[in-house]
Amino acid sequence: MKKKIAAVASALIAALVLTSCDAMDGIVGPFRTEAQTETEPLTEEDTLQVIHAEYVDPLTGDPADRDISMSRPVAVVIKNDRVASPQLGLSSAAVVYEASVEGGLTRFLAVYSDISRVNKVGPVIDSRAYFYDFAANHNAIFVQAGTTQEGNKVQVSRGITALDAIVGEMTPGFYRDETLRTTRGAENSIVTDANGLRIRADSFGIKQTLDVRSSPYNILDYLENRDMTGGGYCTHLSIPFSANMTVEYSYSTLTNAYSRTQYGEPHLDASTGKQLAFTNLIIIIADYITVNTATGEMTVSNTGKGNGYYVYGGSRVMISWQRTNGENPIRLYEADGETPLTVSSGNTYIAVVSPRLSGKISFE
Repeated sequence: MKKKIAAVASALIAALVLTSCDAMDGIVGPFRTEAQTETEPLTEEDTLQVIHAEYVDPLTGDPADRDISMSRPVAVVIKNDRVASPQLGLSSAAVVYEASVEGGLTRFLAVYSDISRVNKVGPVIDSRAYFYDFAANHNAIFVQAGTTQEGNKVQVSRGITALDAIVGEMTPGFYRDETLRTTRGAENSIVTDANGLRIRADSFGIKQTLDVRSSPYNILDYLENRDMTGGGYCTHLSIPFSANMTVEYSYSTLTNAYSRTQYGEPHLDASTGKQLAFTNLIIIIADYITVNTATGEMTVSNTGKGNGYYVYGGSRVMISWQRTNGENPIRLYEADGETPLTVSSGNTYIAVVSPRLSGKISFE
């Protein structure tokens, strides 16, 4: 029997950031929600549990156990190759970005809503220049284990103080997990956690709260209620990042989420042993430009305008994006380029895909 959908609030909990100079409404809390139902009576079988949330997670719209409305997010660069997988702590991130790096591989930037949400996470690895752009979408504290020449230029030009595992002493903030060191090697053994990062952030004078909250999209705080009218069918998604790196997502009506597969097998979180799954999938199509032919290092041309896709609930729609520069949050819109994109409450995966390969994205 079809489940009736219960709303947990009637307002948007996140506002779109226009530019770094524009004013925006921050998210304030705590607040209580009011349950609403469809006019058709609900039966005992298909009634959903209505959540009365005093607090909500500002990056997901999900209920939170305390007020984190103005907590500063934390963005951690996490390695993604066969040896580094399965990673620790990816499933607890509110937003996960995935982008190509040299050699046809990909790397993650996992964004956590609050520093306390960073349980044991890793393996932490060196950043790329465009990952600072992704973190700017959320005004997040940046966590890495080194960076490249281009990345260092971005840090210096923007005055970014990253929490870096290989700058100064590793502790507090980071440590090598002995099991990972033994089984995967030293390069894949650096992990971090909330306690260490909090101490390290304090020592550098890095703010852990926000004055203004950033978001590349609006979150509609309803359960399973994003209207995908006019969208195409999509219960299976295949994203080719390179000739030898394709990731896949399969939709389940039971969980209303897309489960992730990579390297031909379910992609697990080593912390939980469970397969990674996301409510919202966003694809941003943007050019990768090689800036160092010797090393293969790239940048992403994610300023100006471009297109992409939003995938949710077994359907897909075209979207568009705009960005004035890398320091400002990207702005995501519906296909018309004017209506701000609204996504469902839940965690979000964002893939940055080259237009050369975007034609090979498969929606089934």
